[in-house]
Amino acid sequence: MSNTDKLILKMQRQPNGIKFQELAKILEDNGYNMKPPKRNVTSTFYK
Repeated sequence: MSNTDKLILKMQRQPNGIKFQELAKILEDNGYNMKPPKRNVTSTFYK
């Protein structure tokens, strides 16, 4: 059983105990690309 399958079983048994990094790994294995967050330029000018 691969690590991805173990994480999916963990999600089914204990969905509140899953970390974002684990979820991101599963999504990337299924073909999703994680985008970096967009930067708000105006907030850096007016601080």
